[in-house]
Amino acid sequence: MRMLAYCFAVTLLFTACQKEISDEVTGGGNAGDYQPVSANSEWNYHSTSQGDYTVKAVGTDTMINGLRYYSFDNINAGITQRFYVSKERGVYHEYTFFPPAATKLDIVVLKDSAVGTSWINTLNRGGVFSYHKYTILAKGQQRTVNGKTFNNVIEVDYEMSIDDPFGGNTPLKLGTGKNYWAKNVGAIESFYNISFLGMPLVTDTTKLVSYTIR
Repeated sequence: MRMLAYCFAVTLLFTACQKEISDEVTGGGNAGDYQPVSANSEWNYHSTSQGDYTVKAVGTDTMINGLRYYSFDNINAGITQRFYVSKERGVYHEYTFFPPAATKLDIVVLKDSAVGTSWINTLNRGGVFSYHKYTILAKGQQRTVNGKTFNNVIEVDYEMSIDDPFGGNTPLKLGTGKNYWAKNVGAIESFYNISFLGMPLVTDTTKLVSYTIR
């Protein structure tokens, strides 16, 4: 579900000071948005490429590059990876350390904006630029995932491209995807199909299996 695992890397300055999240955030303060953050909230997912995994809210917050981020653990096959989510002014960033590249990633994965709104995360690893474009396709939808119907769902289109390695002026498109976010729940479903010159790199369907919001 978290696209950070599939992205190229960008290095950022990381200056953090953790503290417990206040009642203002864990209570009514997080109602009405697309990522609850209250401590011990838990989301269980099934991914066709990663298997079953759990995302758990830690209950602390962190200042990174002047934004307030909330701490989460992604637990997969006994391995825990910490990542952070910021949701200021309806813009949702995800930030994490990316071990394969030994660096850190910060991308905007969602905007609570009008249908048609687009944005691009441009990442650079070793001089190779990748472009991750998101577009709001629909808002206020109903969507059924694993037999449960969610209301107030945002549908987000995803496209990935890189600078043409053969010297062309137009970026080379590598793949597409879709993300679905439900208000007061979080990410509920995603689809990705990433390939290079016809060779599949990532093909994945991820669905929310169960969740508990504390």
